[in-house]
Amino acid sequence: MPSRTASLLIAAAATLALPGAAFADTPHGGSTIAAAGAGAGYDYVIHVQNTYDYKYNPHVRADRILLAKQIVRPFCPRNQIVGEDKVKTEIFGIMTGKPDYIVYVKCM
Repeated sequence: MPSRTASLLIAAAATLALPGAAFADTPHGGSTIAAAGAGAGYDYVIHVQNTYDYKYNPHVRADRILLAKQIVRPFCPRNQIVGEDKVKTEIFGIMTGKPDYIVYVKCM
């Protein structure tokens, strides 16, 4: 029977082999990565976190771009940001919410 450490390493390797599943269990506000559909003009869609962190402000474009590049680097070492979107999550009069930020990345 494999040790706990070996089991964790096998699970991590299997998860990283599937780019869309790498961050599938992150909580709301965390960062996720997903492979883009065929013909999209980019290879990965990265939902960067929308909460403040040490040296990270989600409202600063340069911080979002840097975080997106760090997230996609294991899957695509040479990459280019081709676009980004801001999705409002507020339901007017019912619920306030922080916007979700999406960055589109193309592998070079």
